[in-house]
Amino acid sequence: MTAPSDTVTLCAVAGEVDFYTADQFRSQLIGSLNTAAPLVVVDLSQVTFFGIVGLHVLIEARTWAEHTDRRVRLVTGPRCVDRLLAVAGDFVAFDTAANLAEALLGAA
Repeated sequence: MTAPSDTVTLCAVAGEVDFYTADQFRSQLIGSLNTAAPLVVVDLSQVTFFGIVGLHVLIEARTWAEHTDRRVRLVTGPRCVDRLLAVAGDFVAFDTAANLAEALLGAA
């Protein structure tokens, strides 16, 4: 996690998000929300596999963020991420952006 500004905290994720890596993803993302900026951008653009456990972590993070007056925005792009979010549909509708620049627009 990095804080490129007072208004944005960035969490960049790369590689596989699956049963074996979900706990690390969860601990880093959820663990940083107490000190995060008002907008937390989760960059998933470098993810090569995104399993249902990753989606559960994002839902948990979004719920935690809402309780602490923060927002979570996802940078999507890889087919594995987009497909899972599409299948989940409105049930887990996230604020998404196609790239990091778009995600940071209006965050200042």
